[in-house]
Amino acid sequence: MKTLRAFSLALALTPALAVPQLLHAQSPRISEIVEARMKPGWQTDAGTYIAALHLSLAQDWITYWRHPGESGIAPRFDWSESDNLSQARVHWPEPRLFMSSGFHSIGYAGEVVLPIEVTPQIPGAPVELVGIVKLGVCDDICIPADLPLRLTISGKGARVPAIEQALDSRPRAARAAGLRDVACTVEPHSRGLRLSAALELPRQGDDEFVLVEMTGPARPSRALSSSRNGSAITGESVFQMDGGAIDRSSVRVSVVSEDGMLVHQGCSLGN
Repeated sequence: MKTLRAFSLALALTPALAVPQLLHAQSPRISEIVEARMKPGWQTDAGTYIAALHLSLAQDWITYWRHPGESGIAPRFDWSESDNLSQARVHWPEPRLFMSSGFHSIGYAGEVVLPIEVTPQIPGAPVELVGIVKLGVCDDICIPADLPLRLTISGKGARVPAIEQALDSRPRAARAAGLRDVACTVEPHSRGLRLSAALELPRQGDDEFVLVEMTGPARPSRALSSSRNGSAITGESVFQMDGGAIDRSSVRVSVVSEDGMLVHQGCSLGN
């Protein structure tokens, strides 16, 4: 298990969850830590295009999944300078669990391929994909990075094994790993509502973390630590909202370990 030893955190109730301490002038250059390359792919039967962002990280450095866990910087994409683009959707491959100064982080190390499904405004016409990805990279220190992205997409293209492999490695269904029961509880919290999810699930590794989210409109939240008691593992998040009912079918529970990630939608096995 990787340990990030000097990760100073300022936890806050924000979508990013934690902001790493800004670094001194002798920090490594971003180009020495992470390289970003856009990879062309193929046109689907639905008329969308599959491309990918290929990230190469230096040894011992990590970057974050779409949700960083208890600590870290969630990646953000800005495609506003693109031409003939209706939507660019990232299909996140299965991440891993890392430990940073006592906090669990969800992310990637080494070579990472992020498939991107591109929907053109004018079907069949070329897409000029121009954007920036804002992400964090961490080892003993953490550095925010703004990486420019550009790719011209046209024609049928060809399937790329690395992109297909990333698409095939998305998080797995928790039921297939032996999920026997799930139950949610909601209670008031000083900063909103605390949402807990308890799962009857076999142990998934030496270290585990449960991420509790709600699909739909984004709400500022903070993921809390997880706990296991025998066959049950529980995770909690605090959502910044003023009371009101929670749609339990919108609750998404992810269990991540060094071995990968499992996902379940809803607060019962009936969802």
